[in-house]
Amino acid sequence: MAVRARTRRSARVEARQGTLNDAGIVRVAVAVLQRTDGRVLLAQRLPGTPYPGYWEFPGGKLEAGESASIALARELDEELGIQIVRAAPWLVQRYAYPHADVELNFFRIFAWRGEPRGRMGQAIAWQAPGAFDVAPLLPANAVILRALELPPIYGISMAEDLGEDVFLRRAQVAI
Repeated sequence: MAVRARTRRSARVEARQGTLNDAGIVRVAVAVLQRTDGRVLLAQRLPGTPYPGYWEFPGGKLEAGESASIALARELDEELGIQIVRAAPWLVQRYAYPHADVELNFFRIFAWRGEPRGRMGQAIAWQAPGAFDVAPLLPANAVILRALELPPIYGISMAEDLGEDVFLRRAQVAI
């Protein structure tokens, strides 16, 4: 799997090995597969699991000795029958469920080989961010739903500190 745009933080997170970290938190790798039309893939949790019938982004627990990126590649092959071509670590979210505390390592998946299908019998659905028509969603996904609605790039400026004219001149030179 090719993982692009690694940050120091994501490298540190991946350096910790195993399903549980030192604090007893369950480590999970999660994929946000996004098609060129912007839709993202959700999978429905199976009976016999916590929150059966809830919808979530695909992924799963890290096994002993696995990094988050390796676990993600394994889980997507097992659950969806796809291989990651281009991905990037995105967000890390901790969430306290009644049954477990989890650390969710979210990856943006931009390209993959194969057509996703529910290999374990789970339903899957491509959904438009901000307009999901499946429910209910796992509570820990709320941060990702908000993040998907943000623009991919936005600027932060010092226009107020510099003055508008100076800022615009500097921006023009930089562009």
